[in-house]
Amino acid sequence: MIGLTVPQISLAGLLFLAAGYALVGSIRLIPGKAALAQDLFQALLSMTIVAGSLLALFLLGTWALVPALLLLAGRAGFEAAHVRLGPNKAAAGGAVGLALSLATMLWPVLALVFAGGWCLLLARFVMVPAPRDSKLWKWVELLLFPLIPAAILSWAALDPDLRPAILITYILIETFDSYALVAGKMFGKTKAFPVLSPRKTIEGLFGGAVCLVLTALVAALVLGLPVAASVAAACIIGAFAIGGDLAASRLKRAAGVKDYPVVLPKQGGILDILDSWIAAGAALGMALFLLGGG
Repeated sequence: MIGLTVPQISLAGLLFLAAGYALVGSIRLIPGKAALAQDLFQALLSMTIVAGSLLALFLLGTWALVPALLLLAGRAGFEAAHVRLGPNKAAAGGAVGLALSLATMLWPVLALVFAGGWCLLLARFVMVPAPRDSKLWKWVELLLFPLIPAAILSWAALDPDLRPAILITYILIETFDSYALVAGKMFGKTKAFPVLSPRKTIEGLFGGAVCLVLTALVAALVLGLPVAASVAAACIIGAFAIGGDLAASRLKRAAGVKDYPVVLPKQGGILDILDSWIAAGAALGMALFLLGGG
């Protein structure tokens, strides 16, 4: 994936959006699928607004990305704390999210420290029983997602060598989500995560995963990128995209709420819109750095 420039990746993103509109138009031509096509068009329109804004920020460069990433981290922390700790703690969550991201921007080595801390917290969370309704434990949950991943994403997006990969991550996530949405609406019958994410189906996720890998494969062949590395990166992105989505859903379910505080109508909050990118971008950025890809 490294070797492409941000303008090249942005052009590819626009082409993917155009392909999405063409696909929706094709579905509309299928008898009995007009309502489905309309639903998909509305989702694609909202996606275009978010994607266009993000592509513009990456094209504008560091001076635009710094405040945007800080805003993202602060808002993600605010929303997570709002649902998990209560509205009175939302500002504290936002402040912690902003502070952690600012720290990785000023001292990039802290991204490695945070990644190590995240692994230790995850091991503690999974392996050691604890009273998970305590205030301390709820903060641990917020550090696991979204606070630490958002901080690592901020570092990776500002690293000149990793920035293209972080933008590609977003485009591939939207590709995966779009394919999964279409496959789920057309063929979905079996719920994949009935409790955490009841609208996701096994058929939809399978269709999205297959199309994601095929997209990465075709892109690698056309652009002359390493095929194995591109497919492996797509698999990492897909896995962590699902993980980020489920982590965001888990916070809502634990709090007994349906949505995060709304940022965009019909889209929800930042953690409804960019949860997968926060998780997958942080994971891929750190993986590329540790493997020498940065």
